[in-house]
Amino acid sequence: MSALPLFPRHDGRQTVYADAQRKLDRDTFLGMARALAAQLPEQTHCLNLCDDRLPFMLSFCAALLRRKCTLLPLNRTEAALAELAAIHPGIIALCDSPQTHAGIGQMDVRNWMTAAPPAGRDENIPADMPSAELYTSGSTGAPQPHRKTWAMLVQGARVLADELNPGGTLLGSVPSQHMFGLESTILLPMQSGLALAGGCPLLPQDIQSAMQSISTPIWWATTPLHLRACVESGLGFPRLAGMLCATQTLAPELARAAEDCFQAPLHEIYGCTEAGAIGLRRPAQSETWRLLPDWEMESDGETARISGNRCEGRLALPDHIEIADARHFRLLGRHASLIKVGGKRMHLDALNRILQSLPGVKDGVFYQPSEGTRLTALVVADDPDPAALMAALRQRIDPVFLPRPIHWVPALPRNAVGKLPMQTLQELVDTLSR
Repeated sequence: MSALPLFPRHDGRQTVYADAQRKLDRDTFLGMARALAAQLPEQTHCLNLCDDRLPFMLSFCAALLRRKCTLLPLNRTEAALAELAAIHPGIIALCDSPQTHAGIGQMDVRNWMTAAPPAGRDENIPADMPSAELYTSGSTGAPQPHRKTWAMLVQGARVLADELNPGGTLLGSVPSQHMFGLESTILLPMQSGLALAGGCPLLPQDIQSAMQSISTPIWWATTPLHLRACVESGLGFPRLAGMLCATQTLAPELARAAEDCFQAPLHEIYGCTEAGAIGLRRPAQSETWRLLPDWEMESDGETARISGNRCEGRLALPDHIEIADARHFRLLGRHASLIKVGGKRMHLDALNRILQSLPGVKDGVFYQPSEGTRLTALVVADDPDPAALMAALRQRIDPVFLPRPIHWVPALPRNAVGKLPMQTLQELVDTLSR
């Protein structure tokens, strides 16, 4: 296919976006996007720093209409943005709040969120056009850029739509700049016929309020961090049609508690920035993942690789993977999380899941200062009880992996999608150790 539409399953009067103030059908939204596209400068790239869903989707679609690649940095530190400005001189940032970044001009897209002549048809975008450049999370090293064509983005969203068959309205509690956020809260609604709800609620009370204001059926895209907070809040939530979760492997106990809390199936996505969604499972029912139909997977015992139209060549995955059969696999942990202490090996990912499942622990992470050394742990708890924590850990893990020391902290420095960038974690441990 040489070109692919923006909204293939919406008709002209069907809602593509809704919040407390407005509903926008496809033709009205595309009219606004065309008006914004006409104002974009000539540079081949633009920077999308919008936080709310409507400005983000409007900016993203306007860039596509103007044949521009959207840059989606995972963080907005001056160093990260200065590096992008050096690579792309004269770049413009599309924003929905006042921002000042050296070397980067800005456009407030809220000025174009007004009435414009409605479009009379959908728009086709060249399939091979570079459409987005995303960055890895930095949880296992320095963030790396990855460019996506429009065909890659469309295919990932359509595969998810075919697998999940969602309907109604989608609410997101994950930023759109992340690969999971872009795929689930922007591309999936655009390609499946869903309406996209406004906002990005993160706290349980805000999530509850947002869900209560949306007409059913409701789908929710979220992270384990926000799932746990909602389950433990004791609040009552509306019954959902379905949930999507990614960014960290879900513990079965949390998955079952979430399905009880929201009375809906919870679908977990395994993926990465390099490829997008790779596999699906319902962790409340099975630890085994189902490979999405447009991927092929193979393994030499140490490294699993996938191939398909959404990546170039054969992509080596960052996880230890056990292939069950041609279409199913199990995750054992990240290559970077495999540690050795006292001649014994263990994945930090597995230790973290055990720690986070213990009674009284709100959040926690293991950390190894250097290869072969004893582990330390950072723990968030309302009522720290070192003796009880160590007793519980002794029942679950080998003694060589018991952490010493344990640092009790008010919160872990997780980023917007719930991950712990390695450099940030190292800096925190160094500060606590001093």
